[in-house]
Amino acid sequence: MFLRSISTNASSCLAIRRTLHSSTVWSAAEPKNVESSSPEKPQTQAQKTEQQQQKQQQPDLSAPKETTQEEKIEYIGNTRFPRPRIKPRKTITPGQAIGQSQPAEDIRRISIKEKAEQTWRNILSPEKNLENRAKIIGEIGESYFQNILDLRKNGAKLFTAPSHLIPANKAKFLPNIEGKTLSGKDVDVAALCRGKTTLLTIEFVKFAEKHTMSYINVFEKAFTEGNKAQVIQVNVEENYAKGLVLRLSLPYVRRGIPKHRHDGYVVHYGAVDSIKKMLGIANPLIGYAFLVDSKTRVRWYANGEAASEESETMVDLARQLLQKR
Repeated sequence: MFLRSISTNASSCLAIRRTLHSSTVWSAAEPKNVESSSPEKPQTQAQKTEQQQQKQQQPDLSAPKETTQEEKIEYIGNTRFPRPRIKPRKTITPGQAIGQSQPAEDIRRISIKEKAEQTWRNILSPEKNLENRAKIIGEIGESYFQNILDLRKNGAKLFTAPSHLIPANKAKFLPNIEGKTLSGKDVDVAALCRGKTTLLTIEFVKFAEKHTMSYINVFEKAFTEGNKAQVIQVNVEENYAKGLVLRLSLPYVRRGIPKHRHDGYVVHYGAVDSIKKMLGIANPLIGYAFLVDSKTRVRWYANGEAASEESETMVDLARQLLQKR
């Protein structure tokens, strides 16, 4: 009996201890609601005004955002592709000197092996990689569709050609372009222009051919006799895939060009971004014409399809260059 009473008392003590321990834990976990004994101080009028101003400055996230006309993005059809926007034209001032400051040097031809080695060195060069990255960033937003939108809005003419020659002491030199003629010769355009008054035309697409031909036809009729004036027509293809198609279709191009002009028809494959900047070529879908003197200085230029006044001006200025030789 004595032992049974001791065990009963021990078990009851353990139960009381467990109850006290659990109540202590729960009281520590629960937050205490202690009311402040000190009364709240009344806000002054200045504090109320400051709180109202802060509430007004905070944006209301629940309200729908109003989009202005400039922020509105137009998409193509039912897709999520943004529609290209028309950018303002970056044209040169008619009559300003264009080209490079020094005469162009002859381009050195290298073998396929040397080209491969140079390409591999450019891939491993950090400086070249940074240049390519800057070029890609600069090309963001520039597209074929934007050039089409530019033609639709502003027309196929950047400006009216100037009516006078650029003075010889202010004129700049023609940058060099390498290519292959329809007769199969590897040539430099600057070398072809040395020693003769030249009408140089540059086109990038088939659409621009009618622009350049409007100058070539007038020039050839005016200077049919003698070898003092010549026509150089440059066809530039910057896209490699289209360049392959152009190579395959060269026999058809030869049939459409008179045989006496095969030595003056130059085809260039590859990008010419620096040359476009130097010559003020803002839209490659337009044809461009340049009068180059015997020292390869650019003395006059035009773009788009030739107007009657521009054709007459071109012939008169070319005669002035022939007389000054």
